[in-house]
This record gives sequence, C-alpha cells and structure tokens, in this order.
Amino acid sequence: MVLDGPGTPAWQLRALEALSASPRLEVVAVRLAGSTRRGVARRVHGMLERRLFRLGPDALAPGQARTTEPSRADAGETELLVWLAESTGPDSEPEILYLRHGGRREPAEDAFRRAVLRDGAPLVETEAVLRGGSGTRLLARTVSAARPYSTTLSRDRALWKVASMVARAAAAGDGEPAPQEAPAARAPSTAELLARSPWRWLRILGARALFARPWQVLVRERGEDPAAGWPAAHAIVRWQPGHAYADPFLFERDGRHHLFCEEIRPDSWRAVISHVELRADGATAGPPEPVLEAAYHLSYPFLFAHAGEVFMIPETSSQQRVELYRAVCFPREWRREAVLLEGIAASDATLLEHDGRLWLFVNVAAPGATLLDELHLFSATELRGPWEAHAGNPVVSDVRAGRPAGAVQRWGDRLVRPAQDSSLRYGGAISFRQIDELTVERYAEHEIGRIEPGDVGGRATHTYASDGSFEAVDLRRRQLRPRAAPRRAAGRDRG
Repeated sequence: MVLDGPGTPAWQLRALEALSASPRLEVVAVRLAGSTRRGVARRVHGMLERRLFRLGPDALAPGQARTTEPSRADAGETELLVWLAESTGPDSEPEILYLRHGGRREPAEDAFRRAVLRDGAPLVETEAVLRGGSGTRLLARTVSAARPYSTTLSRDRALWKVASMVARAAAAGDGEPAPQEAPAARAPSTAELLARSPWRWLRILGARALFARPWQVLVRERGEDPAAGWPAAHAIVRWQPGHAYADPFLFERDGRHHLFCEEIRPDSWRAVISHVELRADGATAGPPEPVLEAAYHLSYPFLFAHAGEVFMIPETSSQQRVELYRAVCFPREWRREAVLLEGIAASDATLLEHDGRLWLFVNVAAPGATLLDELHLFSATELRGPWEAHAGNPVVSDVRAGRPAGAVQRWGDRLVRPAQDSSLRYGGAISFRQIDELTVERYAEHEIGRIEPGDVGGRATHTYASDGSFEAVDLRRRQLRPRAAPRRAAGRDRG
C-alpha cells in the first residue's frame, strides 16, 4: 500500500485497517508518498464548515501510519499495489489499484468541489480501478451526493465509505472493463468556492431557523399510477396538529385495512409506532394512536405475515440491532421475539419472502458515512435466522437508490423495490426499481418509475405503501415557525 504521509489522512488509515483485517488479503508493505499540503484558504473553508454544521470526524485528519517493507519471503511476490496517495502512481507496476473520482485521478476534495460548483444535482462517482496486463478494469464503484452547502461534509462522508470499498475491491475478481478516464482538468478555485459559500451557508442556516419541516402522511384510495393525482385526494385520516408522521405502512388483515407509521409528538424527539384502521367506505378515520413505544427511537414499522402470525420489524438502528416483534393482540399489543441482526446500525429493514428464502434489505453505513448510500442484503431459511450476509454486499452503493422506501411490491410478475433517491436532498424522490436478479450470489435491479416530491405537493418524500384498496406516501413541506416555537417538533433527518 502507498499512502500519503507523514500525517496520513484518517480515511486512508481506516482503509489500511480494513485491508489488514481481510481474510483474503495480506498487507506485506506500507509506504508513504509524502505529505499533502492544503493552502490556508482551503483549511479556513473547512474549519468554518465544521463549526457551522457541527460535522462528524474529519476524514483528512492527520494520523500516523507505520511503514513496513516486505520480508525476504515476501520480496518479489507482491500481487497487487494499492495506491491511495494523492500523487499519481507509477506506470511500471504490473498490477495497481487506484481510485478515480468523477472519472479522474484527482483528490476527492477536488471532485466534490467541482460537483458543487457546477449546475444540476451534484453527484460524484468514485471508482476503484485495476490497471494491469489485461487492461484497465473496474472493481467497485459508489455514487455520493455533493451537498451544495458543504463540500467538507460531502467529501468526508464519501471518503469514510470509500475506505471500506477499497478492501472489497482488492479482494474482488477481475471486474468489468473500466470506462475511459476523463481528461485532466484544473483543480477548482478555492476563491470561487469561498465567494459562493457564504450565501449558501446563510441560505441553509436561515431556512433551518425560519422554517419547520415536519413529515406528514397522505393516504388515498389506490389509483392506477402511484405518482399521479395525490394533490386531489381527499383526507382519509385525521391527524393530530403539531405531530410529525412519517414512514407509512399499510397492512390488510381479515378484510380490514390498517395504517402504521412513525409518530413524533411535539414535546419529544423519540418517535413511537402509531396505528389507525382505515374505513372501508373511504370516510375519515383516526387520529392514529401509539401501539409500540420504547426507551429509544422507533420508526419504519415494517409489517408482514408469516406462518399464520403477524410480525413487525421497526427501525432500531440507534441500538445497533434489528429487532423482531410479534403481535400478541393485533394491532395494539406487541412483544419482542428476537434480534435478527446484532452489532450493526441497520436502517429501514425490509423483508421479502421469495424462492423459498427470506431476504432482508437494510441500509448500513460505515462510521462517519451517510445512512443514505449503501444497501446490504441478508438471507435466511428461518425467520429467526441465522441470517447470512450476501456475497455482494453492499448490493447497491448509490445515493440514488441505496435506502429502502417501503415494502417490495409485486407488479404482475415483477418484483419492484421502492428506494429513496436522496441525491438532491434527504427524501429527494422515491425510485421504483425492478429486481432483475436475486440469488445468494448475485443481485441486480434497475429503475422503472418515480414519485417526485412535486407529485405529492411537497419538497421531499421517502416512503411509499400500498395494499389492495389504499396507498400512502409521506412528504415534507416548509412551514414558517411561530416566533416562540421550539425547533424540536420538526422531525429529524437520519442521513
């Protein structure tokens, strides 16, 4: 491995740890290519963003890498050179793995600055590329969002994710032919970014201070097009004023229709799971009432029937586990039956029974990375496990489709997975994705439809649900805050 240093960036040290821990790899030598120096303006810009937005761990924080040389037994036998340093690696090595950001061999910081400064929805695609005797091969890729108000935040989240991707790429097979490298370009001007940043900082901080953005839920009789006609739908549920509602799930049982959702009361950040039965005649019902509470945050109440009983998997990522609840007296009494996954911060667990196996889709993030980008898949033959990780995890590494947005749908003979597209913002859209391949070794999907926030009359939407008679979405609108209103009732972003 070749790293920057002395003063090796923290994300490179984590990549070294992941490579060293891999049972399929052995790190035989670590070398430093020299320190990278960032100008005063860049350091000041990053420092201001960290203070304004209370960012997490700095992916570029300098650390100490222990350099080693191969032993005599290893000398001349190294199969792969992993080059993470910002300087360009040698052309003479027979096998060299390196990173491209936005199609270029350049620092991630430059790629994210370029994405923020250009128009449109800013995205950065990072590729792990292998150059060797068989040409240039693509081993792994991930797509990250570049938030216009903070390049520092965007860069750090991506690099913490990429640190894990490097080990996966090094242990991968031959990959596929890599796209042609983009032509070299001048590094984005720090002066231009500094000229734009204060306005963007003021805009985002001002919007947070002036507007609440509570999540709300819309329910309607089921239509032919999931994206059309929402603004004209009449109210089917009566909601409590001042309460935030999100993550709707519809469940049909014995000919009756039930809506479960996350509810946040005005005096709390800790959400509960609430329920309301929908009227068969379409008349207004409600408001929802809590049916499951805990000493920690609960959301995304995924319901399903199995072996004649009803179960729920609420999101409990703050507890580093995926919990299974069984209905003791449906729909109001629930008992925790098992922990399906332990020691993992998994969000929005979504279960599917298909081809004789149970499949669990969950969103997982590396420490410091965002909870929007990477979809992991687990499978089992029994509900209580053991659950086995998919060979291709993460099966999706893309902010446009990485996080579940509701139960997998059956549209005729097609399996369709609703996913969050948070490339523009958290809850930027719902992407319907047809599952093309689902085995213990392979997974593939592609987009076949969308719900945009404007389709439902909001600025954000991130969960879709349906049953035989009804369908539901959640959405966010801006609401001007009362002068004395506390900010705690606005709901919370988890990505």
